Amino acid sequence: MDIEPTMLERAWAVLVPPRAKELVSFPLEVVCGAEPCRVALDGVGARHLLIPAGDEAMSVDPKPAVLGMAIRKLSFGGPAVTYVDVSCAESDLFSEFDEVVTDVLEAVSGAQRPASAAIGAVTRWRRLFRSRLVRGLSRQAKLGLFAELTVLSSLVEADPGFPVRAWRGPLNEPHDFEAVTRCLEVKGLGAATDSIVVHGLEQLNTHDGRPLDLVLLRVAEDPDGQSVTDLVDQLRGAVASRADLRTRLSAAGWSEQPDRPDLDTFAIEEVLRLVVGVGVPRLAPSSLVAGALPHGVGDLSYQVDLAALLPLSSGASLAEIAEEAVR
Repeated sequence: MDIEPTMLERAWAVLVPPRAKELVSFPLEVVCGAEPCRVALDGVGARHLLIPAGDEAMSVDPKPAVLGMAIRKLSFGGPAVTYVDVSCAESDLFSEFDEVVTDVLEAVSGAQRPASAAIGAVTRWRRLFRSRLVRGLSRQAKLGLFAELTVLSSLVEADPGFPVRAWRGPLNEPHDFEAVTRCLEVKGLGAATDSIVVHGLEQLNTHDGRPLDLVLLRVAEDPDGQSVTDLVDQLRGAVASRADLRTRLSAAGWSEQPDRPDLDTFAIEEVLRLVVGVGVPRLAPSSLVAGALPHGVGDLSYQVDLAALLPLSSGASLAEIAEEAVR
């Protein structure tokens, strides 16, 4: 069966990330057994392809990858159905993900074992996408790490004694940097990024009387730019503690692999800063009546459109931001 691109365009156009449920889906014309295949969005805008699995016995590789795979039981207005869930969270790869979706749908159409056919097709695509994985990081994670390391370099340049331990982002703490006079939350923006994802109520919340800067870095692929490895090498020669740097990099998912050259190079195209406070769209404990999430609710993530943030931002240099943070 030939899959028309317009079918996917129509499906993605009508889907909006859900607020109150795990996934919102759109049924496709491809049917496995009596159930339609579906495309879906989750609450943070990641895209999913759902292939009904029937009663097939199967397993998938759960390791993190650009293309996620899971076996899930889901209900969309009827009895729960077991699906092979193929997902992509990186907005920069959504056009490539459509190619994956098309190939998988063609593979399962008319197949006697559609779930197995889907898993086989995705496994082939994962091999192709493996070049997007460097040092165990997805492309989006690597872009984010490049942004944080760039800020760390500026902080160390402003204060050679700046403690690497103040880089808290890899530890999943609320703010990426806890500097002497202010906190910094860094968001790396790709070419197609139109929103940021905020994790929890504290990420855009101040504490200990220190101001919080939201630093937005527009990161572009640049053949004349630097790789994550380049930044790491520079920092090794500049930081006060190489051991602390090694610990933080490991927590961030980066490790040295000399047999796999880091060929992806980036450059910072734009630096924007917002001092977080009244008027900045966000959720914080003060936003809630009880000052906290309801009992049983956790792992809150939400999106903020860049269109709502940019009018509140101002251009700044990383040197200025770093100087203010360490003095």
